[in-house]
Amino acid sequence: MNNILCKDHPDNSIIFIIWNYTTVKFVCDECMGTNLLEGDQKQEKWKKLAIRKAFKEPEYFLTQFDLNEQSKLVMTTLQKCQDAQLKDIIQKIELCIKEIQLICDKIIDELKQEVIKLINDKDFLRNQLHKVSYYQEFKDLIENLNNTKSTVSHDVVKQAENKLEKLFQDIGKNSASFNKEIQQVSETVKIHRINGLQGIVQLKVQIEQFKQISTFKFSRLKPIVPEEYFQYLLNKISLDAKKQIKSTDRIFNLYKDNLNSINFWNCVKDKENLLMIFESQSGNIFGAYTPLKWVYEDKEIMDPSCNSFLFSYTHKSIHQNIKNRCALLLKKGKGPCFGQYTYSYTPSKDLYIEGDFQNGSADLGNAYTKESSQHSSTHLFGQDTPNIIQCQIFQIIFKWW
Repeated sequence: MNNILCKDHPDNSIIFIIWNYTTVKFVCDECMGTNLLEGDQKQEKWKKLAIRKAFKEPEYFLTQFDLNEQSKLVMTTLQKCQDAQLKDIIQKIELCIKEIQLICDKIIDELKQEVIKLINDKDFLRNQLHKVSYYQEFKDLIENLNNTKSTVSHDVVKQAENKLEKLFQDIGKNSASFNKEIQQVSETVKIHRINGLQGIVQLKVQIEQFKQISTFKFSRLKPIVPEEYFQYLLNKISLDAKKQIKSTDRIFNLYKDNLNSINFWNCVKDKENLLMIFESQSGNIFGAYTPLKWVYEDKEIMDPSCNSFLFSYTHKSIHQNIKNRCALLLKKGKGPCFGQYTYSYTPSKDLYIEGDFQNGSADLGNAYTKESSQHSSTHLFGQDTPNIIQCQIFQIIFKWW
């Protein structure tokens, strides 16, 4: 419906249908934000339909109407098993298994090298022990016995036995010097120990990720925000970019215990057009979008298009990137950070999340817009620190034709 403009807001495309028992209306996102229409919806019990979603998904359209229990069951089954989500799970499992195989190969190679080092160290120590004087006497005695040209007589054997007896008695009597000599020789050699292999650590991490993927519940695959608001964000991104969206791929969905900068950067590195949604411990839901690429280095980046924005689902507010002010702050070891503003005496960040996704701060109004009634530090989080309990990241893929 991108070619059909709203009659009340001619600059906007219509993206919703609202209706009640007597009237049907095509409306835009600005219509949905007006107090008048919101009041009408409450009084006249209007229903709302996202046109693009309804056109693609019959189950979404049909569930807007009265269904019996059997029909509801059919729709629920479809909604729980979204094709894109199922494909995403399969791709992640396949990638994870391949990664596990590569790590296993690495462990085998690493273990082979460790074993070779251990064998070499043992051989070297063994050669050094040949220098122990009592052992040298033992070897000389046996070699003399073996080198006897004629048949060894009982007398010769008896003499050898007597010499061995004396040698063993000397070792017993001189136990202290015997052991000291062994220790002195062994000090010249350090036996290599096979400690924790790096590959084993990586394998444990990968297996944990595999467990998370393979036991994933479909109920967790939905966006944190309601579907209608998610569609609203996608329409905004599409209109700002002046491009149609081909697909929206969920690339990250983790909960508090697994949220850290390592998992975050493994996901976002070298990707662009990422939409991030966060849920705070306070219950506030907020997020951010930027078309900029997430490069793994410490730097500030401007967004020439100013299409980057922060948002609060809780307060239904959008905070657009201000022209000529940094949209994105890239920091190794940190979480997502937006809006480093260095023009004032004290630099501050509009949204700053530490690597543990619990600590951080917000100071809206520096590089992103803020209304005077909105509190700079708590508007997004609902508290002074992020304390994120869930984070989802979606990559927006645009059509190029």
